[in-house]
Amino acid sequence: MAWIYALSLLILGFVLILLEIFVIPGFNIFGIIGFLTVCAGIGHAYINMGFWQAATVAALGLVGTAVLVRMMIRARAWERLVLESATSRERGYDSATPEREALMGQQGEALTPLRPAGRAQFGEQAFDVVSEGGFISRGERVEVMQVAGNRVVVFRIPDETPDASVIPSTDDLESDSNE
Repeated sequence: MAWIYALSLLILGFVLILLEIFVIPGFNIFGIIGFLTVCAGIGHAYINMGFWQAATVAALGLVGTAVLVRMMIRARAWERLVLESATSRERGYDSATPEREALMGQQGEALTPLRPAGRAQFGEQAFDVVSEGGFISRGERVEVMQVAGNRVVVFRIPDETPDASVIPSTDDLESDSNE
């Protein structure tokens, strides 16, 4: 009777693995349960029948595994499990929309602080952006320097108006020329 239980668990495990491979690929639960069931069949044989009977059941399991691998190769099941085709622009796969690529070189305003990620507005639209490295405060002017897929990289545009405390007054210029 122990042989029947051990072999039944072994066969049930292989049926679950076959179900995983050919009927429900990618779900993984049937394959895991099938593997555990095969192990349970070998364990049951070892506990209830002894070492040599368990070794026989394990050998049957190895033969079953070899048969499964051969069936998968002949049925080309690997082709259904592995993606062979490439996702390229020519085939219609493109993560960068023309709308984002048109942002290249545009200037806008940081809607949130960029630490380094945040949001910036260009024209009427707001986009998620990343600064080129430094902190950019909210409201500062930014320019797009790179668009890669959905990633928009910006840098801070320095203020064009110089600081009034740095500009020498006309009195300072006259005193320098009198010396």
